[in-house]
Amino acid sequence: MATSRAAPASGVDQEDRPARMSRDPARRGAGRARSGERSRVASLAVAANSLARLVRLVAWTVAAIIVAGILLVVLKANPNNGIVSAIHDLARDLVGPFTGMFQLQDHRVEVAVNWGIGAVVYVLAGALVARSITVIGSLGLRRRGAASA
Repeated sequence: MATSRAAPASGVDQEDRPARMSRDPARRGAGRARSGERSRVASLAVAANSLARLVRLVAWTVAAIIVAGILLVVLKANPNNGIVSAIHDLARDLVGPFTGMFQLQDHRVEVAVNWGIGAVVYVLAGALVARSITVIGSLGLRRRGAASA
């Protein structure tokens, strides 16, 4: 009695296991193409998330430098010290557009208010840009999920 090795049309072999390979080569190729497209879209989403994290990190680093500059001014750090001078100069350059927004009697309070606004704007702008990058990166995943459903 001879047994056939070909999988029956039902997709189950003679031992009630699912057949492993499709007989139609076009089907196998289409499955690989969809899988490749999914992996490209997924890698785009991962790259977008990494870029968004980098944008947030830069925004928070800039804000930290500005806050350090505020503290150096408010606490009257020695401006002749090299480190104090470098941090103060960098912070002053970063908050250029925000300098002089409010003109108050006390210079230290004026610096704290104006530079503080600058630090908050950097963090908010960084969060907004990072969120936009994340949304754009995940659009392909959403579109791909809707198409395959």
